[in-house]
Order: sequence, then structure tokens, then C-alpha cells
Amino acid sequence: MLALATKVLNDYSKVLANIEPANLGFSESFLPHSKTAIREATKTALSHLGDTQPQLREALLRGYVYLEQFVSDAEAEILMQAAMPSAAGETAEPDAHSSAQANVIVSRIKAQMEYALKEISAFGR
Repeated sequence: MLALATKVLNDYSKVLANIEPANLGFSESFLPHSKTAIREATKTALSHLGDTQPQLREALLRGYVYLEQFVSDAEAEILMQAAMPSAAGETAEPDAHSSAQANVIVSRIKAQMEYALKEISAFGR
């Protein structure tokens, strides 16, 4: 069980190493395993780790929380389109509907990240 969890987390860490942490909303299709598998792998690793390696524990906690930034492909597309004008330095405003959709998605991501942090922080202690 721990060997599988380690593989899943190693694969996931490679994805995290290649994304820009300041962005919110990445496509779930970038993930090497399902969000459920990554969550379970994190919990398995934390339960075996305990408090023996605080830096590794912190990295696992961050990875668990960052997982909430991965959304459906459709939502990732909405976020990308909403961010394009400002990212490209253009003066054109995105349409109000797209902006509103993006704001809802970002708000949900932030709430889910906060919940995930509360959920996982006490795990394995």
C-alpha cells in the first residue's frame, strides 16, 4: 500500500514541479492519477510518516491542498480565457459572463483549498 502511495505521489509531484503556483485552475487532465487516488496516497503517506520528517509532512500537506486547483477541462478553459487579456497585456475586457463564471470558479477553488487544509492538517498526527 505504501509503495503504491509513493508512486502516485512521485507522479503527482512531477506535475506540481511544472506548474505556476500563482495560477488558479489547472485542468484535471494534467493529473497522472485521479484526485481521489492522490488524496488517498497522501493520507497513506502521512499515516506512515507521523512527525518524523516535518519538511516532507509539510510538502504532503501543501500538495493535498494544491490538488483543489485542478478543475474540469471546461472550467480550466473558462479560467484561461478570463485571464488571457490581462496576461497578454491587451486592453480588451473579457465578456462579463466569462468573468463572472471565472470568479465563481476561483471562489470555489479557494474555499475547497481552505477546507482541504483543515481536513488534512490534523491527519496522521
